[in-house]
Amino acid sequence: MSTKEFKAPVTKRKQKEEEDFPRGGASGLTPLEYKEIAHQADNSLFSEPGKASKADGSSEPAKKKRKQPKKPNSTTNFENTFDKKKLNVEILSFKRLTEGTKVLGCISGIERGRDGDLEELVVSLPNNLTGYVTITEISDELLESETLPSLKDLFYVGQWVQCVIVGLQQGASGGSAASGSDKHRRKILLSLKPFIVNAGVKSIDIASAVLIAGAVESVEDRGYIVSLGMQGMKGFLKNSEAKMYQRIKNNDKPLVVGQVLAFSVLSVEENKKTVQLSVDSMKTSKAVLGDKYTFSEIGSIMPGNIIDAHITEIQDVGVLVKFMGHFDATIDYFHTSEGIIASRKQLEEAFKVNDTVRARILYIDLASTPTRIGLSNAKHVMGLTQPNTTKTDLGSKVFPGKAVPVGQIFEAITVKRIDSNHGLLCEIDGTEIPGYVHISRVADERIAKITEHGKYKVDSTHRGVVLGYDPVDGLFQLSLQPSIIDQPFLRVDDVEIGSVIKGTVTKRTEKGVIVRLAKNISGFVPLIHCVENTMTTSTKKHLEEKFKDGKIVKCRVLSTDPAENRIILTCKESLINSKLPIITSLENVIPGTLSDGVILKTNAHGCIVTFYNNVKAFAHISELQEAHVANLNVFQPGQVKTCRVLEADAAEGKMKISFKKSAEIDLGSVAVGSLHKGKIVAIKKDLIHIALKPSETKAVLPIAHLSDHLGEQADRIYSSLKEGHVLTDLVVISKDEERGSVHVSKKPSLVLAAKEKKFITSRSDLKEGHVYPAWVRQVAAFGVFVDFGNGIDALAFRHNLSDVSDAVYVRNQSVLAKVARIDPTDGRTEVTLKPSEVGTAETIQYQGEFLSAYFKQLERLAKMSESAVSVGTTTMVEVKAIESDRWVVSYGANKGQVSLDQVKGVKGKVGQKIVGKVLDVDFEKAQVDFTLKDSLITAEEAKAAKAGKTSAADVAKTLSSLAALQKSQEAVDTVVELVKDDYIVLSIPSLDNMIAFAATKSYNNRKDRFMSYKVGEKIKAVVVHAPKSQGKGQTAERVILSIDQTNVSTRNVPAKENKKSNGPSIDKFEDVKVGMIVTGRVAVVHNVDLGVHIGGKVFGRAHVTDIADTFAPAETLLKGFKKGQVVKCYVINVDTSNKKIDLSLRPSRLTPENHAAVHDPEVKGFSDLVEGGILQGFVSNVADKGLFIALNHKLSGRVKIAEMSDDYLKDWKSHFTVGQLVKAKIVNVNETRNQIELTLKASQIDPSIKAIQTLADFAKGQKVKGTIKAVKDIGVFIKIDNSVVSGLCHISEISENHVPDVSKLYAVGDPVKAMILDIDMEKKRISFGLKSSYFEEGDAEEDEDEESDAEESDAEMEGVSDEDDDIVMGEGDSEDDEDEDEDDEEVENIFAGHAMDDSDEDEVASETEAKDDEDEDSDVEMTEAKPLAVSSGFNWDGKDDADEDTKSNHSDSESDSDDEPTKKKKAKKQAVVVTDESADLETQAPQVSSDYERLLLGSPNSSYLWINYMAFQLQLSEISKAREIGQRALKTISFREEQEKMNVWVALMNLENTFGSADTLEEVFKNAVQTCEPKKVYLQLVKIYERSNKIDLATELYNTMTKKFGQSSKVWTGFGHFQLHHGNLEAGRELLQRSLKSLPKRKHIKTISKFAQLEFKYGEPERGRTIFEGVMSNYPKRIDLWSVYIDMEIRNGEQDAVRRLFARVVSLKLSSKKMKFFFKKWLAYEKDHGDEEHIDEVKRRALAYVESLSA
Repeated sequence: MSTKEFKAPVTKRKQKEEEDFPRGGASGLTPLEYKEIAHQADNSLFSEPGKASKADGSSEPAKKKRKQPKKPNSTTNFENTFDKKKLNVEILSFKRLTEGTKVLGCISGIERGRDGDLEELVVSLPNNLTGYVTITEISDELLESETLPSLKDLFYVGQWVQCVIVGLQQGASGGSAASGSDKHRRKILLSLKPFIVNAGVKSIDIASAVLIAGAVESVEDRGYIVSLGMQGMKGFLKNSEAKMYQRIKNNDKPLVVGQVLAFSVLSVEENKKTVQLSVDSMKTSKAVLGDKYTFSEIGSIMPGNIIDAHITEIQDVGVLVKFMGHFDATIDYFHTSEGIIASRKQLEEAFKVNDTVRARILYIDLASTPTRIGLSNAKHVMGLTQPNTTKTDLGSKVFPGKAVPVGQIFEAITVKRIDSNHGLLCEIDGTEIPGYVHISRVADERIAKITEHGKYKVDSTHRGVVLGYDPVDGLFQLSLQPSIIDQPFLRVDDVEIGSVIKGTVTKRTEKGVIVRLAKNISGFVPLIHCVENTMTTSTKKHLEEKFKDGKIVKCRVLSTDPAENRIILTCKESLINSKLPIITSLENVIPGTLSDGVILKTNAHGCIVTFYNNVKAFAHISELQEAHVANLNVFQPGQVKTCRVLEADAAEGKMKISFKKSAEIDLGSVAVGSLHKGKIVAIKKDLIHIALKPSETKAVLPIAHLSDHLGEQADRIYSSLKEGHVLTDLVVISKDEERGSVHVSKKPSLVLAAKEKKFITSRSDLKEGHVYPAWVRQVAAFGVFVDFGNGIDALAFRHNLSDVSDAVYVRNQSVLAKVARIDPTDGRTEVTLKPSEVGTAETIQYQGEFLSAYFKQLERLAKMSESAVSVGTTTMVEVKAIESDRWVVSYGANKGQVSLDQVKGVKGKVGQKIVGKVLDVDFEKAQVDFTLKDSLITAEEAKAAKAGKTSAADVAKTLSSLAALQKSQEAVDTVVELVKDDYIVLSIPSLDNMIAFAATKSYNNRKDRFMSYKVGEKIKAVVVHAPKSQGKGQTAERVILSIDQTNVSTRNVPAKENKKSNGPSIDKFEDVKVGMIVTGRVAVVHNVDLGVHIGGKVFGRAHVTDIADTFAPAETLLKGFKKGQVVKCYVINVDTSNKKIDLSLRPSRLTPENHAAVHDPEVKGFSDLVEGGILQGFVSNVADKGLFIALNHKLSGRVKIAEMSDDYLKDWKSHFTVGQLVKAKIVNVNETRNQIELTLKASQIDPSIKAIQTLADFAKGQKVKGTIKAVKDIGVFIKIDNSVVSGLCHISEISENHVPDVSKLYAVGDPVKAMILDIDMEKKRISFGLKSSYFEEGDAEEDEDEESDAEESDAEMEGVSDEDDDIVMGEGDSEDDEDEDEDDEEVENIFAGHAMDDSDEDEVASETEAKDDEDEDSDVEMTEAKPLAVSSGFNWDGKDDADEDTKSNHSDSESDSDDEPTKKKKAKKQAVVVTDESADLETQAPQVSSDYERLLLGSPNSSYLWINYMAFQLQLSEISKAREIGQRALKTISFREEQEKMNVWVALMNLENTFGSADTLEEVFKNAVQTCEPKKVYLQLVKIYERSNKIDLATELYNTMTKKFGQSSKVWTGFGHFQLHHGNLEAGRELLQRSLKSLPKRKHIKTISKFAQLEFKYGEPERGRTIFEGVMSNYPKRIDLWSVYIDMEIRNGEQDAVRRLFARVVSLKLSSKKMKFFFKKWLAYEKDHGDEEHIDEVKRRALAYVESLSA
C-alpha cells in the first residue's frame, strides 16, 4: 500500500470565512452539552438506529449535521457525538493506527534515511511502535533556510516531541527488525510541523500550563518568536526561559530558526495574540492543567498535557478513565506507575474505581470509533525523563539505550506476563528496567499464540539478547531466539575494525565478493583484496575456486559504515596474520610506528597507501626503498607493504610514510623533547646503545644521564643494566640529522619537563625570569656552561653560582637555571644558579622530584625482600645491643637501629622487647631506623604491635590532607627526627605525626648540606610530593617536603665567617641603631623601594633615593635586586614609635673612605634645599592637582600642573609614572609648613632653552614661521612655531591676486612664513599676511634653504610606512610624483598616436556611480569623525593622545590621497560648522569656568567648546559637572546642527564608559539612538568598546548591529575586521556567508572584496587570493577590483604572483584606457621591485598591445 496523503484530523479547522459565517441549521447545544445530556439519558432514548459515522474520520459530525434541515417531531441525533461501540483498553498496533493520530513520542535515534542522503529522526511511540520523521517534516521555517542543518544540532536522543501520523507504509523497505515478514517492513511516517500537530486546536484553549508544539520563527534580541501554526497567534520565548535548555540540552548554543520543541505556556497576553512560553524542563515536565480548565472541544486535546482523571472501570490490560467530565480515555498496563503489572489482580490493587489519578496524554485518535485517547501514569513519562538502571556508574542523565547496548546478553530473563497474541513482559536480572519480547521474537519457529502453560509460562527463566530500547514504554526490546542470541553481530556497529572474523561466501561479482557474517549482516571483499598480491589474469581464474558459494572464508575488517550498513573486508593473508599495530585514525599516530598497508595507486611522485578505516598516506619516491627507484612498476596496486610513519597531521588529514624499515638516517620519527621507550642493544664504554620503539631508531644514553644523582648511584644503575632490557621514559635531548645520531636522557628532572611540555627545544622557548632544568656541559674558570637540550646552552658567571661560598659543579650535573638575561642581538643567554634565585614556586615540583626520584632509584636497586617493613610501620622490636650512639634492634629475622634521640627516657637492656615505629628504610645499606618515642606511636598502633601484628596506620584521610597542602603550597610545621647524609627525616605533628623526608642537598648545591638542623628542632616546610595511596614494603611512596634554602643557607657558614659577613646579629627591633651596617636579604621589591629582612622579625626599607649615588630610573636601579638576595645596608633612621627602619645602600654610606664620585648628593633635610637649586628626584605620586617628587625617604616636593612643562600638555598624567626620574628646580621651600614647590619647565631649569612665547612676545610687522592649523572659507589659521599663539590670515591677505578657493593653495600642516599685520592685546587676537610683497628676496632664499633641508629629511624618511594602514577600495600607488611622471611619459610615448577607445567609458562611469550611491565608506575599518582635541587629562577616544596622533598621522595622509575629491568636499561642508571663535582656544587656553562660559556665549553651537569645557571639569575631578555640561550642550545646540550634537553624544558615551557604570552608559546610548541616526550611534559605541578593550561587549553589540542593520555592508565588514583583528579567524569568515544572506545583491561584490582584503591582512593570503579569483571570474572587467587585487598581492610581497596577475590583466580584452592604466601600474612596480629585464618586458608587452590595435 502506498503512502497516503496526509489528511487533517476530524476536528481540523475550516477556512476563516467558514468560522466567521457558520452555516445555518445548527443546534443551540454544543457537542460538550450533547455529551453531558447523553450520560444522563436512558439508553432507550437512543435505541432508534441512525446513520453510522464514517470510519475514515474525514467528516465533522457536528458541522455535517447543520447541513440537514431540522425535521418536525424528530428526535435530536446524538450519534456523531457519542460512539455506540463500547470503549475497551487496547494495546496499539500497526493495524489499529490511523492517519491524523496525534502522539507523544521520544526520539530514540538520528540516522541517515534509507531512501536518500537526508537525515531522519527515529521516534519511539507507545506500545513498542516506531515512527520516522524526515527532515522535510520538521518545520516550514527549517526548509526555508539555504542550507539544511544536521538534525543532531537540533534534536537529541531522549527528547520528547509531539507529532502526528501522516502516513502508513505497507510492505515498504524499512523497519528495524531482522525478520523478513511484511509487518516488520511497515513504516510509520510522522510530522512535527506545528501547523499539523496543532491542527484543530482552538486559540481559546491555549492557557497557562498547556504543552504545545512550536517552531522557532526568528531570533530577537531578548528571545525567540515561535510559530505555533495557529492563525493570529504567536509565541514568545524569553532568553531567560531558554537559557537552561540551551546550556544542558543544546550544547550551550542558541536556538536556531526552524527548531521544533515542546513548549509550556506561561501566560497569554490580553490581546490573545501573543503567548509567553518556556522550554525549561523543570516547568514543562511539571506543568499541570488546573481543575477549572477544560478543552472546548475534543480536537483541542494535545498530547503531552497532564490532566487529572477519574477511574471508571478496570479491565484485563488496563483501566478506563474519564477526565474533565466529558472525555473517555484508557491507561494500558505498560503505562502505570506501578512498574510491571503481571495480572488484572495487580491492576485492581493499584487502582480503585472512582479514584483520581494524574496522567499525561499519550495519543488522541479522532478517526477511530469510538474515539481513542491514551494516557500514561508511568513515572518516566510524567517527568519526561527516562528510568535509571542499577549500574553504579549510571544515573538518570544516561540514556538507558546507551547504558545497555544492543547485543548485550542477559542470562536470566524472567517472564512476568503473557499476552498470548502479542508477546511477553519480562523482568531482567541486573537492571530495574523491564523488557518485552514480541511474539515474533520468542522462538526461531513461528508461534501463532503463546500458551500460559507452555515453555514460556509465567516465572520461567530464559536467556535473551537486547535488540533495542523503547523510551516511551520504558522497556528493553528483547529476543529469546537462539539464532539471534548466537549471532556474533547484531549491528554493523558491533563489528570492530581490524578484527579477524569468518564468513560465508554468498555471491561473486565483477568488483568483488559478498560474504555473510551474520544474519542480515554481510561484508564486501573488493577484488584487490581477494588475492595476496596484485590482480593478474591467472589469479582471476583461481577466484572462482577460492570463493565458491557457501564456502567459509577468513577475513579481516578494513572499515565499517553503520550509516550505509556497509562493511569492507580483506582476504589478504599478510594482513590477516599481521601482528603489527593497525592505523584506524590520524589521531594519536606516533611517528616511527610500523604498520601494514596496501598500495592503492602509484604516480610519478610516489605511492598512495591505504590503511584501515579508509586512512590514506603518501610514500614519496625517495622513501620507497634504500636504493634509487629506477622503475616504479615494481610497486603495483594491491601489494602489502610494511610502512613506517614519518609524520601525521590530523588537522590537515595528511600522513607521510616510508617503506624503509631502518630509521638510522631518517630521524623524522623522533623529536627533541619527546618521550620514548627503548631496548638496550649494546653497552660500551660508559654508553648505552638503545633501539627506540616502535621506530627502531638508534640512540645513545650516556651513563651520566641515568640519574640526577651522579657518582655511586648512577654507577649502580649502570651496573644493573643488561642487553635486552627495556627502558621507559627516555627523553630525546638532541639529534644530528646529518650523522643520524640521537642522544637520550633518563634524568628525572628532564623527563618531568618533557611530561609537563616544558622541555626546551628552541632558544625562543627561554624567557627571562623563568627557571628551567638543565645539566652542566662545561666548567670554566669564569663560570659554568649549562645545556637545556637540543644544543641550547647558557652561561652562569662565577658570581651567579652560589649565595654564600664557592660552589662546586661537575660535568653532567643536573641543575636548575634561572634565565637572567637574553641578548636580543645574538641570543646569548646568561643564567644564575644561585639556590636563592632558583628556589621559587615555579620549581617546587622539581624540588620534590629531586628526592623522590632518589628513593625510587634506590628501591629499584634494593636487595631487601618484598616483605620488608615500610616507613610508618609499627612492630615489636628486640634490643640486641646498646652502643654509644645507637641501639641495635631486631624485628623478625632482620636487624635495625634506633638513634639515641629516638629512645625513651628510661634505660633499656639487651633482650627487652618494645614497640617501635619505622622512621626510614635505607635500601642501599639494607638498614632500618626505628623510633621508640611515645609521641610518634599511637595507643592503637602499640596495641596492635603487642598483639603480634605488623601494622601501619590508616592514612587515607592524612593523604587527602597532604594532597590539599601540596596544591595550596601552604607551609606546615615539622620536627626533625633523623639527620642523614643526603636527607632528613621529619614528623608532621598536625597530620598525626606523619613521617616525611626533605633533601639536605639540592640540584645546585651538592658540596655541603645547605642546612645543619638538630634532631628535635622545629622548621617549616612545604609539601612537594604526596603519595596517592598507601603502599607496602618497597612499593610504599614517601612524603617529600621542601625547605626554603634561603632561610637556612647561612646556618652552614662558620661562626667567624658568618659574623664577619653579616655584621652584628639582629634579633629584635631594639637591636637596630642609626649608623649600623647590617647584612640582610631582599624580601620584596616595590616600585620605589626595597623591603629588606635584617634578622628575626625585623624588616627595613631602602628608598630608591638611597640605592645608589648616581640616579637612574627606578626600574633600572631596582632591576638588579631579586628576592632572597643578600645585601649590605646602612641604617639612616630608626622610627621607634612607628617601628620603621630606613636603610641606605649608597656606596658613599657603606664605604665613605673608598667610593666613586657622588653624582646625586643625598638630601638629608631642608637645610640641603635652596631656592633656585637644581636636583633630581623620583615621581612618587601622580595626583589630580599635580605631581609629587620624592627627594629622599621622607621629603617630597610638589609640582603644580602649570609648572610641568613649557608646552601645554593635553594629557599630562600620561607623561609621568611612579618611579620616573625627573630633573627639577626648587621654586619655594617652607620648612614650617613642610612644603617644597618645584618646577619641571625646561626653560626654568636650563636658561639656554627659550621659553614658549606668548602674544606679548610678538610685535606688529614681525616676520614669523608657523604652521597651517585650519583652512576655512574666510582664510587660514596659522600657529606660530614655539609658541601658543595662533591667528587668522584673511583670504584677502593670502595673495596679491584673487583666491577663489583657499584649499587649493594650502592644507593643514603646511609650513608657512607670515608677517604680523596687527595685534589686539585686549581681544587677544593676532592677524597675519602671506602676500609675497611682504617679504624680501633674502627671505625667499632663506626659505629655499629650509625647504631643501626639509626635503633632505623627508628623503631620509622614505620607505617608512605604517604597518596598520587601512585597507581601501581603490588605487594605492606608493610612487612619488617624479616617478609617476616618468612612468606616464614612457607609457604615453608607447601609446602616442593611438586614439583611445572610449567604448566602455560609460561602463566605468556606471561603476563609479554605483559605488558613489552606496551608503558605505571605502575602508574596511569603519571610519569615524576625527576626535576633538581636548586640553585635559581625559581623552574622548579612550586612548593616549600621543599614541593616537602617532598612529593616525600616516594613515590619515594616505587616506586623504586615496580619496582626495571626497575629502575636499567634506572639508568645504564642515567649514561652515566650525566658527572663528575657536581661535580663542588656540590663542590662550581658558583657565577657569568663566572663560568657557564667555566663549560659549559667542559660539553656542560649537561642540568643540562644549567638549573642552567638559574635559576641563574632568581635570578637576568634577565628573557630575561634566555630565551636566554635556546635557546643557545637547539642549543648547541647534537642532539643525546634527553633527555637533552627535559629537557631544559621543563625548558623553566616552565619559560614561570611563567613569560611569554599565547602566549610565546604556541610558546615554538609548537617548542618543532616539535623537541621532541609530547606525552612527551604534558604530561609535562599538568603537568605544574596542578602544577600551571590552571585547565581549563589542562582540555582543556587533551581533545586535548585524540584526538591526543587516543591509549595511559597513556593519558586516566592521564586524569581520574586529573578529579577524582579534584572531577569531573562523568567526570572521563565517560572517561573510551570513552577510551575503542579508545584504542587497548590489553590495555583495564590495563586501566580498573587503573580506578578501582582510584575509590578506589578518588571515591567510591564499584564502584571500581564492576569494578574489572567484570575484574576478564573474567580473573580469572591473578594473577597480583588479587594482585592489594587485595592491594586495604587492603588499603580500610575492613578486611572481604579482607579475602573473599583471600578465593576466593585460591579456584581457579591455579598453585602451584601462590597458594604459595597468601598463603604467606594472611599469611603476617593476621600477621599484624588478630589474632592467623586467622593465623592458613590460615595455615590450605595451608596444605589442599598441601594435595589435593598429593592426
